[in-house]
Amino acid sequence: MTRTYKRIVIREHERIVRSDQDSAGPGEYQRLHSRLYDQLKRFDQRERTANEQVFAWGDNRAQAQQWVGVIQVPGLQVEILPKVDSPESSEDSQGEHEARHNLLYMLAIAGDVPVRDRDVAHLANRKAPLSELLIAIFAYRLREELLLGAEHAYLQREENLRRFKGKLIIPAQILHNSARRERFFCRFDEFSKDTAMNRIFRFACATLLNWTHTPSTQDKLRHCLLLLDGVAYVPIHDELFEQIPITRQNERFADALHFCRLILQARSPTTNTGKQRSFSLLFDMNEVFEAFVAAFMRKWVMPLPGFPEHRLYPQAKRRQRHLITRNGKGVLSLRPDLLIEAPEDDRRLVLDTKWKRLSGSGGRGGAGAADIYQLYAYTQRYGCKRSMLLYPHVSGAEERDFEIIDRSNEPAGQQILVRYVDLHRNLRANRESLARELKQIVTEGLAAKSQPVSLSA
Repeated sequence: MTRTYKRIVIREHERIVRSDQDSAGPGEYQRLHSRLYDQLKRFDQRERTANEQVFAWGDNRAQAQQWVGVIQVPGLQVEILPKVDSPESSEDSQGEHEARHNLLYMLAIAGDVPVRDRDVAHLANRKAPLSELLIAIFAYRLREELLLGAEHAYLQREENLRRFKGKLIIPAQILHNSARRERFFCRFDEFSKDTAMNRIFRFACATLLNWTHTPSTQDKLRHCLLLLDGVAYVPIHDELFEQIPITRQNERFADALHFCRLILQARSPTTNTGKQRSFSLLFDMNEVFEAFVAAFMRKWVMPLPGFPEHRLYPQAKRRQRHLITRNGKGVLSLRPDLLIEAPEDDRRLVLDTKWKRLSGSGGRGGAGAADIYQLYAYTQRYGCKRSMLLYPHVSGAEERDFEIIDRSNEPAGQQILVRYVDLHRNLRANRESLARELKQIVTEGLAAKSQPVSLSA
């Protein structure tokens, strides 16, 4: 039986208004029937802390924050897509399609979801919510691996048998079989597919059948359940994932296991109507943007000619420093998003990503004072000639070169730059041009100074 539900698509920072008229409204908001609105509000406020709520809740209206993804409650699915620019084309179905697949590509490159580049290409023409795309990828990947053979392992069993097998458990034998000489309470090893990993897969497939509305995906999930016949159906807890070692024998299932953990952590145990469970599959765009830029640069930019000896350190891993010390111990650890070093001549570039729509005018060009203070600390502590704030490009955005000045108001020979990366395009199809654009940004950051603009201006 097909379940009916209302589906709405909004962008970051757009609004939903509580109304008895269940239709789209003018401007950047959508009306949502009071019953569904109240249900969405209860879910968001119950499942997430105040600082992590998806919406800022006001008087009969809710505004999306930096979270993107899908929230599904009985009768309603809300999909939130990234908003990095606002051309007219972004408001139609084609704009939604591009935003959705760009997000999927960013998640795949960043490693936030176990999706391969070719998985994104496989679904390039499919217009479906992000959750449906991810579930379709999971069902396809898991079925392909199970067709090659499910995981098997020797599992220890304890049973009361008619035939002796393995090792006799004396205390249990005395307790259960003192008057039954034909029975043997034994402990033995059995080669079985009823492993912890397969139990997770079975539970995940059964759960996803209640979430997906795509017949082809449902068929693949049912096929997976058939291939897992004989595996116990038991509730899965997060601790179970920690107990599963990844070995050469089962590493081909690692991505599917990762996805199971992601999706099962997103589910809510509450249920109000039948088998329809509430869940959310959400990603913080601040973290997605940071991880995407770091992973993309490591894979596609740093191998390009021009950076033979340069090293890229996301979150300054193994290069972290402290801003101050107390009693010989570091205080206020500095972890810039990206640190690029050229050991041969001690050149460094700190690059910090900011998922903000920066299009202001004036001295700072809309850049936040806290962001500039942060880059100033990075510049001084890492001894950089330049540090850089990297924002997604939006209409009207202007680059800025800020000159750091010393105590006598003279240029100190260090700069803070504001630069932009264009994400309003098909990122996968334009991967090479994106790599060239980021290479130019890094090259500029490591080069000699350009004409400065004083921060005191």
